[in-house]
Amino acid sequence: MGTSMPRPSKPVSPDTLGGRIRAARQELHLALVEVAGDQYSTSLISQIERNRVDPSQESLRYLADRLELPLDDLVALAQHQRNSEAEISNHKVYEELRVQAELAIANGRPQDALHALADLPLAHIPFSTRWRLAALRGKANFNLRRFVAAQRDFLIAVAEKLEHVPSEQQLEVMVLYLSLAASSREVGHLSEALTHYQHALKLMHIGTSLRYIAQAHSCLAFTAFELARQEAEASGSAQVEGQLIQTALNHAESARTLYHAIGDESSAGALTCEIGLMLQSTGRLDEARTLLRGVLEQWQPRLSEPVEHTMAGQRRRQEDANVVSAAACYLAGVELEAGQYEQALSSVRQAEDAGKHSYVLRRAEAAMMLGKILEAMSQDNPECDGEEAEQAFRRAVQEVEPTDRLAARILARDLLGRHLLKSGKISDGERELNRARALSHVVPSIGSILIPDSGNGVTPS
Repeated sequence: MGTSMPRPSKPVSPDTLGGRIRAARQELHLALVEVAGDQYSTSLISQIERNRVDPSQESLRYLADRLELPLDDLVALAQHQRNSEAEISNHKVYEELRVQAELAIANGRPQDALHALADLPLAHIPFSTRWRLAALRGKANFNLRRFVAAQRDFLIAVAEKLEHVPSEQQLEVMVLYLSLAASSREVGHLSEALTHYQHALKLMHIGTSLRYIAQAHSCLAFTAFELARQEAEASGSAQVEGQLIQTALNHAESARTLYHAIGDESSAGALTCEIGLMLQSTGRLDEARTLLRGVLEQWQPRLSEPVEHTMAGQRRRQEDANVVSAAACYLAGVELEAGQYEQALSSVRQAEDAGKHSYVLRRAEAAMMLGKILEAMSQDNPECDGEEAEQAFRRAVQEVEPTDRLAARILARDLLGRHLLKSGKISDGERELNRARALSHVVPSIGSILIPDSGNGVTPS
């Protein structure tokens, strides 16, 4: 029977404390028992060499003397080893925290995720986990409609060198840019939103989920349209023209096709409403009217159907009402532009009724549209009471004021302020317009956000 070969020692880096001690012992041709002497066990010396234990200061002094090594070098290596082990331990803690927050968000508990991620010392968290934690915190804030805080967190995340993340995390990076774009749009940073959406699209490939691709095209359409309207307003044009509106229409059609392909009829219906609004902005009123009436004929009957008293049932009712409220509100705008006040009033009342089952933004949009219609009627007919228009604008302000939807808040106060000026209430009107201007400075851009670095603090980007 042959003699078994001795098992080779596990490689230990010479740059570590244990590696340095083992190399010195072997260079002096000393056995473990000779190093241990009468003071220590061979087992302890072996574990020190394998970096399995943290030696005491007395042990380091003994080894430095026995192996003819500088004590300062061994002390420094021991401290570096402690720091590395602490970093590994912290990494595990933050990874567990990330998984916990991700699960909470997936299960519809963003508040729990936000609580877990509050007050993170981002500057001291390893890069591989830091950007993902910031992105998750942003997502939790976004789901809670805290768009200002969400944008701050997303900006912190994208300030990192995300081109170096592992391939399996590329999907998270793409979703991060989609989320940053969405939060930027919500707070009125349209140019930045457009850039982020375009970047997200560039990160997509043949294996990307159609839902993400549809979302990017849809939001690009909304953002390009808003920018086109701003350009038209700045130039004093009554109609929206140019490349931006065509870009918006192209992306909207692409998104609508994709949503139909994956069976998301609610999103496809909402996009059809937006296309109607875009057509109206270019002066194609008849096309817009026909399109929006078609949406109402399809979706209005759904609001009369019984709905299950479950979360899914309530969600479906909310989405149906969202489409109906948008279509009716935009149709009211078409009729208003055509001077058909009674038809406009009828449609906006329909939008208000559907808005009761929909979202804050829809209710605010309906109130603003009602204010515009009543204002136009009072201007054409002095016998009409302009106070009703003022009250409608004030309801819009009240709807969005408690929210982080800064773009909607600015618009509502701007409309109210302009109406008050037209009504001769100069001081009240100027006050509202000043409040609208102040809101435009609430959110920082990427150039002024504080970004954690890998050192001990934060530095401006």
